[in-house]
Amino acid sequence: MAIRCLKFFIALLLLPLLASEVWTLIDLAWRSAPAGQWHETWFVSLGAGFAAWLLIFALLPRTMWLYVLGHEFTHALAAMLAGGKVTAFHVTSKGGHVLTDKVNWWIALSPYFVPIYALIWIALWITVDFYHSLRDWQPMLYFGIGLFWAFHLTFTASMAHRKQTDLANEGVFFSFVIILLINLLAFLLLLSLLTHDGLLGAGRLLVAHAGQAYRVTGHEVATSWSRARTAWAGRS
Repeated sequence: MAIRCLKFFIALLLLPLLASEVWTLIDLAWRSAPAGQWHETWFVSLGAGFAAWLLIFALLPRTMWLYVLGHEFTHALAAMLAGGKVTAFHVTSKGGHVLTDKVNWWIALSPYFVPIYALIWIALWITVDFYHSLRDWQPMLYFGIGLFWAFHLTFTASMAHRKQTDLANEGVFFSFVIILLINLLAFLLLLSLLTHDGLLGAGRLLVAHAGQAYRVTGHEVATSWSRARTAWAGRS
């Protein structure tokens, strides 16, 4: 119970950071639009891949086995990265499971914020490009990232619900905050690498927005606490 309460409190503390990520994404988009970056090859290809998967997801049967495979593989990979040992790995179109000797929030929630197929696609591209230049085929790189990222987001949105065991065990509120926080951070990282602002520029924006968000939140909390104390004293 104490761990649940601590996670709930941590999630509350992370809400201003979550808001600052959204703020930063909007800011980056606003800065990029006048520069004409939305007409560049990377944006068109990324958007085309995203739109292609949305059509596939809406019109064709769900590829549940492929999603479950990626989901359970991410659990297993997260467990091994955390120093755990995987003793069983089972996948079917109706569900799957991984048995490991170590469990924490990172292992439980990783499939909901790690776009595993997008990362595999990028790793394969980098590997092939190391031996044979794929510069002329770069639009396909961005198309694949958009396609697999959309795959991750659509299935995450459809599978992340209150009855999901992974989320319930870690606390639903904490889980949703962490999932949103890291998914937004990953997308922010991708956008900063592709836009003219760069990683350093986006990082500075995020730090500035986070500082302002926490200052505003702190001021509001202090004001509310002062009003509550005044109202309580007035009743005495």
